[in-house]
This record gives sequence, structure tokens and C-alpha cells, in this order.
Amino acid sequence: MSVLLFVLGVRNASFVGVAIPLSMFLSFSVMQILGFTMNMVVLFSLILALGMLVDNAVVVVENIYRFREEGFDRKAASKLATAEVAMPVIAATATTLAAFAPMAFWPGITGEFMSYLPKTLMITLTASLLVGLVINPTLCSLFMRMEGEPRPHLTREFKIGAWVAAGLVALFLSGGRPLTAFLLAATVVGLILLNRFVLDPAGHWVRERALPATLHFYEGRLRWALRHRVLVMGQTTVLFVGVLGLFAVFNPGIEFFPEDIAPDDIWVQVETPVGTRAEVTDAIVKRLEGELGGVDGSVDYESVVATTGSKIADFGSQTGSQYATVALSFVDFELREHDTNETLEVMRSAIGGDIAGATITVDKPNMGPPTGRPVNIEIIGEDFETLKELGDRMVALLSNSDVAPKLEGLESDLDDARPELRVEVDREKAALFGVTTLDIGSTVRSAINGTEASEFRDGEEEYDIVVRLAERYRSDLSSLADLTIESDMGDPVPLTAIATWRVEEGFSGINRKDMDRVVTVSSDVRAGYNANAVLGEVQSALEGFRTDLPTGYRLSYTGQQQEQEESQEFLFNAFLWALFLIAFILISQFDSILKPGLILSTVMLSTIGVLIGLLIFRMPFGVIMSGVGVISLAGIVVNNAIVLIDYIHVLRERDGLSEHESLVMGGVTRFRPVTLTAVTTVMGLIPLAIGLNIDFNRFYRTLNPNIFWGGAQAAWWGPMAIAVIAGLSFATFLTLILLPVMHSLLDDMVNFLRRHFRANGQSALRSDEVVGSGTVTGDDREVATA
Repeated sequence: MSVLLFVLGVRNASFVGVAIPLSMFLSFSVMQILGFTMNMVVLFSLILALGMLVDNAVVVVENIYRFREEGFDRKAASKLATAEVAMPVIAATATTLAAFAPMAFWPGITGEFMSYLPKTLMITLTASLLVGLVINPTLCSLFMRMEGEPRPHLTREFKIGAWVAAGLVALFLSGGRPLTAFLLAATVVGLILLNRFVLDPAGHWVRERALPATLHFYEGRLRWALRHRVLVMGQTTVLFVGVLGLFAVFNPGIEFFPEDIAPDDIWVQVETPVGTRAEVTDAIVKRLEGELGGVDGSVDYESVVATTGSKIADFGSQTGSQYATVALSFVDFELREHDTNETLEVMRSAIGGDIAGATITVDKPNMGPPTGRPVNIEIIGEDFETLKELGDRMVALLSNSDVAPKLEGLESDLDDARPELRVEVDREKAALFGVTTLDIGSTVRSAINGTEASEFRDGEEEYDIVVRLAERYRSDLSSLADLTIESDMGDPVPLTAIATWRVEEGFSGINRKDMDRVVTVSSDVRAGYNANAVLGEVQSALEGFRTDLPTGYRLSYTGQQQEQEESQEFLFNAFLWALFLIAFILISQFDSILKPGLILSTVMLSTIGVLIGLLIFRMPFGVIMSGVGVISLAGIVVNNAIVLIDYIHVLRERDGLSEHESLVMGGVTRFRPVTLTAVTTVMGLIPLAIGLNIDFNRFYRTLNPNIFWGGAQAAWWGPMAIAVIAGLSFATFLTLILLPVMHSLLDDMVNFLRRHFRANGQSALRSDEVVGSGTVTGDDREVATA
């Protein structure tokens, strides 16, 4: 809004500003009907939409403002200006929707997580189109005022009523808090004074001196570029190839989701040998709690909660007396004295190292969709003993390899052998006594594990009454010799008469996938390392292991790696579908095949800016975040190109300007809306990209704005914001300079072909087939559209 204030003035900028709350209100209404929740993805989508939903309003209001500068009254200017840009605005919005539409069909777990982004943006942008073409022209026709026009006379009663209404609104928004009401009132008065004595004079200087000087400079550069078209194209090509080469050499790598996000929680997981009593496991937990209190970063703990008897797994939990979990929660990001990633590494090296027989794992929760661990390797085969042996060999091999220091929590999902009671029934004897195997199994299970006999109620509390053998009998298996089974005749039959038993080692479960038995070896990646690079090292370390697998056994890299490959394939296809849909809309708009090619080429070249941004900020290319950013950029870049090319053809068809002059005047005239739409989008994303946080709600309640930098949201969404900012910044140059140059080259090619065909007595290639034509008649002038 600050940019619009300087360029359009406070009153006219407020017409654009109206688009934000109205579009949001319509969007919230639709999302409420569709059952959307205000989750993290939806909130970021709304932030991204903030910079985009004013684009339509900017183009419409700026064009009305230009018509008013040419002398039209409010109603005529609103009608004619809106008619002039209506089709380009609709086409531009349609291309943006086309860019996001394929992502709405994102499959899999990642799709369930990320599909809210395109759906939210499509809803919001559609609402902004309605506001831009209906509400904004109406407001401009009623209230738009140019500089120098007399201010409307306001009666004393109207002024008093306005101040009273403002006070009541401030009191309502304050919730009855005097401090908040005072601050709101002070803010309103401050903004009025700021506008009167600072913004208005500064805006006048921008509009009367800075903007004309900028337009004059731009016109000179554009004319120079049109005179040196081959040089400009050559420099752009060299830049494109050079950036690709630099990124290939110096890029920090590729990641699936952002990895080095400071966690809000840390889990310390304990696993002792099977059969360990809960008291022993709990004693280890108490010792760990003491060690955790002495770790650097312990001042940032908000809570420490220990649970004996369960362990957090990838998609649920495991229970047993040998498991325990200590969950640490940290204070809010801005209150921390240490980076929790550093605290995590300190914990891994400082606690539990001298506890014999216990496996201590320190890890952080997965902040993205549940895709599995970064290193997730499935060994698939038939024989379970062979699978166990192969899994143990793989764990040992990786533990002794060069990649081991980069791995954390390397383990096989096949639990260690645990003791189990195997009862072998003599079926012939059991049949003679009238006892079934079900009777025997139920009796033995009830004796050891117990069975619920009834419930005991104490007030509102209920307790299960479980009947089983006493502890001294359950721990002595010889007591089973005294156990009797009730036959079908009601007679007691000694267990020793019909069965024998022994203790063996077995597994808690056997995993299958697609009907095949599977053992999974998995690991996390330590903070500071790129998961894809580490996985590549793991694959290299296991190359010999893979070739030595027995016949009928194979390896499969799944988990995050599998989800990443599927997402890469989907995003690539989504990008192609987006380009196809955008091209279809552009062909319909311009009635031409060549000009959509020009516009789409700027989309491809805009990736230069994305790569430059990632190189400058040393960010890896995120398959999800950067990939979605590139697809989002496609729709945004096309918007500005449509607005420019459409007006170039308006100047040719309506005003009869030459090809060269129409390119120059079209660029100069559309410089303001093109730069405004780009700058508003960029400015809306900068706070997220740099991690700037200001709590206005707290400020108006306690005078504490709680300003800080960083946070999980900035680390999570920052790469996408930087991709859009860098790409759009470079794409603006492409739109204002390179696109007219390419258009000029296309004009020359068309003219050459036209002369060639005419020289041969042919007229197969006609001007209207390449350029397109059509007219829309208004009340006071004829407006041509391409």
C-alpha cells in the first residue's frame, strides 16, 4: 500500500486497498462453505495472495486514473478505462488460475498437505477479479478525485459524526480496553497527520518529478534496446546459460522440504532389551532427565514430559516396558537464547553415552507431511530369517561407513528377538477330552495376560477388574503344570495331559508390502547435512551390498526419497499442463500462435531470477517450495505480459501508431501498472522472506510489538517467497525491455514472410492471422482489443 500511496495518491490508493478486505471476505466465505481450516498452508497461501489480489485492482484503478488525467469525468473514465482492460485482466487472471489449477490434483500424502495452496489461491484470485471489475470501478466513478480538484465541502455536523463514528469503531475494536482504544485513535490521527504533512508532499514529488524522470529514463533505455536488438538478445542468452552453469557448479543441492528448521520440540527416545522391567526403564529415564538439565540450551526448555512404556514411531507409537520417551518443548522462538538445532546436536553427543544396554535416540518431529525418514531402505524377499540377516548386515555396513557420522537413529524395523511361550497341543488327546485349541489358548492367555471380569465404579471413575495369576506364578512357567482347561462337558483337564510348552525367541510382527515380506532399514540425517546428498552417499556405500543380494531379494529406496521422486514427476507434469493451459488462453485472447510463444518465453527466462536468488542466499533448490514457486511465478509473469502486449495492439489498431512507436509508447504507458503489480507482490512477500515478525495485536494491548527475525514459518516458506521475489524481479525487466525487443523481432519476421509470400503471388499469411483483431465500441470512443 505504501508504494501505491506515492504513485496514485492516498485517495486513489485506497480504492486499490479496498480490494484486500473485500476479496478476503469473499474468499473466507467460500472456504468456510468448502470446509477449509486455517492451517499453515492456507495461511501462507493468503499471504502470497495478498500481493497478487491487488493486481487486478491496480490495473483497473491505474487505467481509470490515466483516463482522468486525459480529461474524462469520473463516470466516463471508469466506464471506458474498465472496458479497455477488462479482457486483458480476465485473461491475466485466467492464466494465473491455469498455473495453479494442475496443482489442485496433487496426489499422495504430499498432495493432501500442499493442495490447499492452489485451491486457496484460486478462490482468492477469483474473488479479486470480481472486486477489480465491479467494485473498484464503482468506487472510482463516485469518489476518485485528481490533484488540483476542489475538495468536497464537508459540513460541521458531518465531521463531528465522522469522528464520533471513528471513536465508536475504535472502542469496539479495542474490546473495552482504554489503552487499546487510545492507541487506535492515536494511530488514526497519526496517519492523518502523516498523510497531510509527509505522504501527500512526498507523493506529489514522486508523481510530478520522480515518476516522469523514471519514465523518461526507461523510454531512453527501451529505445536503445530496440536499436540493438541482437545485442540485447545475445546478452540475455549468455546470462541464461551462465546462470545455469553457475547454479550447476555452486548450487547448495536439492532438498525435498526445508530441512534446517529450528524445532519447537525434541524427542529423546529410549529402547532397552526386550523384557526389561518398566522400573528399570524408568530409572534410565530419570537419569536422562538429570543429564538434559545440564545441556547447553536447557534454559530454553518450556516443559519436559517423560513417558515410560511407549516410543514414538514414524506413523504412530510402539508400546512395551522396554520403551520410554522424553519430550522437550521449547519456549517461543523469539525468547530462545540458543539455536535448537545446535541444542539437538549437543544432546546427541552429551547424553546417554555410558548407559549400557540402552539405545538412546535424540530426534525432532517431522514438520512436513508424513513422508517417512530421509533414508528409508526396504529389503524385500521371502525368507524372514534371511531378511533379518540382511537387515543386520546393512545396519552394520552403514554404521562402519564414511556416511555414518551424518546419520542419526540408524535402525531396522525388525524388533530384536523377544521371548515367547510356545504351547504345542496334542490334538488327538485334546479331542478325546473334548478340549479345543481355542479353549487352551484362551486359558493360557488369561492366566498370563489376564481377562477383564468386571468393572469397579468409584463415584464418576471406572476401573477394570482384571483376573490373572499372581506375579510369582506368571514369572514361573512351571506353574502352568497346575493349570486346568474346562472341557465341553465341564470337567477340568490338566494342561500337562494335552499339551507341552517351551520358551523360544520370536518377532513381534512380520511386515508385508504388496504380498512380499519386507524389512526396512531407516535413519534420519543430522542437522546441517543435505538429505539428498547423504542419501546419495548411502546408495554408494550399499552398491556392493545390492549386487551381493541372494536371488529373489531386492532393495527399494522409499520413504521421503520415493515421495520426492513422485512429487518431482508431478510438478514437472503440472508445469507442462500449466504452460499448455496458459497457451490455450493466450491463443484465445490474441487470436495468434506467435505472441503466446513470446509471453511463454518470458516465463522460461524468468527462472534465471529464481536461480540467481537461490545462489545469492545460498539456498538449495526445494523440490516442493521452489518448484511450487516457479509454477506460481508462471501465472504472475504472464499477467504483466498480457497487459503490455494487449495495449501495444490497442495503440496500433486504435491510434494507428507504427510498429516501433507502439512498442515504445506501450511500454511507457504500461510501465506504471506493470511495476506496481510486481512491486506489490514483492513487498507483500519480503517480510516472510526475511523472517520479519511484528505482533500488532500485542502492541495495541500491551505496547510491546514483539519484533523479531526468523522463526519456523520463515524457514519453512522463505525459499518459496525468495523464488517468487527473485523470479518476479527479473521477469519485470524481461517484460519491460526484452518482451518489446522480442516483439520487434517477431514483427520483422512477419513482415519478411508477408513480403515473401506477396512476391510469390500468395497471400496465405495475413496480418490478422498473426496479430488478431476486434473492436469493442464504447459511448465516447472505440476501443480495439487484440
